[in-house]
Amino acid sequence: MDDMLTFEEIKNNPEIQTYLKFMDKTFALMGYKEHGRGHALYAAEIAERILKYLGYSKREQELAKIAAYIHDMGNLVSKYGHDQSSAIMFLNIIGDDRYNEDVFAIASAVGCHEDKTVDPVSAIAAALVLGDKTDVRRERIRAEDVYYIYKHSRITAACQKVDVVIDKERMTIGLQIKIDTTICSVMDYFEIFMSRTNFCRRASSVLNCNFELYINEDKFL
Repeated sequence: MDDMLTFEEIKNNPEIQTYLKFMDKTFALMGYKEHGRGHALYAAEIAERILKYLGYSKREQELAKIAAYIHDMGNLVSKYGHDQSSAIMFLNIIGDDRYNEDVFAIASAVGCHEDKTVDPVSAIAAALVLGDKTDVRRERIRAEDVYYIYKHSRITAACQKVDVVIDKERMTIGLQIKIDTTICSVMDYFEIFMSRTNFCRRASSVLNCNFELYINEDKFL
């Protein structure tokens, strides 16, 4: 199908590039960690990798990669409700002449990626959630003095190494983190990221996997 939506098309779309650029500029002015193209690419790569290692089709991998790439662009409008804004913006960019099951699968995944009260609606949505919520890399911090302003940023700054490990034989998805405990304690991490961790567990269950969390080589889940 010549008109099939691809990740390369989305990544190179000038409108989406503009949204990500200016959305991240707004976040920078507020002192928040990076939410632009870097986070988009990381989340997309993790979402694709999870479905690939678990044996999902290449098309499902591609749709998850697209959904993860665009999931935050609604922050250009507002941080609150940005999941729905991102989905609607995506549909407007694509245009109704190209609406099909793939487009709606992406939109529904993006539109529910912040709803921690329910399970993700599909494998694509689950992969997006995991790609997004496991991105606690310290590279997203813009300046070291932010550590002392926002506790959330301080926790992220403490995460020296982050890796997502998928084990198909054991059907587990593991988040392995190395934390600098001179910046924050392990308990600080759980205080800030408990809801995020629980959401990763729900997303993993949609993929028939257990979610595991390792901090400084100790297993907590």
